[in-house]
Amino acid sequence: MHPLLVTIGSFHLYSLSVCVVLGWLVFSFLFWRALRSQGVDEEHIFDLTFYSTLAAGVCARLVFVVLNMELFRDSLLKIIALWVQPGMSLYGGMIGGLFVLVSLCRTYKVRVGYVLDAFGPAFGAAFIVGAIGAFLDGTYVGRITNLPWAVRFIGHVGGRHPVELYEIAAMIGILVFIAILTRRGTKEKWPYGLLGLWFFATMSVVMFLLEFVKDTRVYFNSLRANQWILVALFAETIGAFYVRGGGREAIRPLVNRLKKYAKFSKRTP
Repeated sequence: MHPLLVTIGSFHLYSLSVCVVLGWLVFSFLFWRALRSQGVDEEHIFDLTFYSTLAAGVCARLVFVVLNMELFRDSLLKIIALWVQPGMSLYGGMIGGLFVLVSLCRTYKVRVGYVLDAFGPAFGAAFIVGAIGAFLDGTYVGRITNLPWAVRFIGHVGGRHPVELYEIAAMIGILVFIAILTRRGTKEKWPYGLLGLWFFATMSVVMFLLEFVKDTRVYFNSLRANQWILVALFAETIGAFYVRGGGREAIRPLVNRLKKYAKFSKRTP
């Protein structure tokens, strides 16, 4: 592990901090390029990126605080003092930023589909950069493993699963999968937003499984806190798939029948 990247006198530059900044730059560039290719005004892209970044930072911190309240019981000032008690929730930040992006689409007259398709690959690339920083910093602690190759590869940390490397490999696979779908979608003229939904569905399933090899103390009913967040993301994505595929129109006749039945039942003595 190399948490400390550079030291100049009393100045310390940490690997995770550098990778977080680089990850944000990667996300901003790819997000800008994708929306710019769809003809979205650059000023609107800047505003979307700016406000979603603020929301992501606030939500990432708040979710971490909620899930780790015991760390802040002695002083609530630690909530804003990141240098005293560091900690951010990746998925909390992602969902918070995405929520603001979608909410602002109507204000800036940008199609939600454009944002979803741009957000997925941009976030995936930034995720890889951030995971490299997390690996160098030792942010995540993997569960102890007896696998010989893992013990040899990371024996200096006690033979634990290299979770960050798993996540990097998984995200690369997800991005390759999305790239293949992008070629097919371009050829078959898929609706905008569909590729973004595929990204969220795939990511939520893969990262849900990888949570099992993490060593964490935050549980709710036998599942880790991050897993519940990923379950909610997957459910929301499936709902969006359903609506995008005309699900509301398909279920409308059934709803109308239920309404008629309810009226008939009220008239019956």
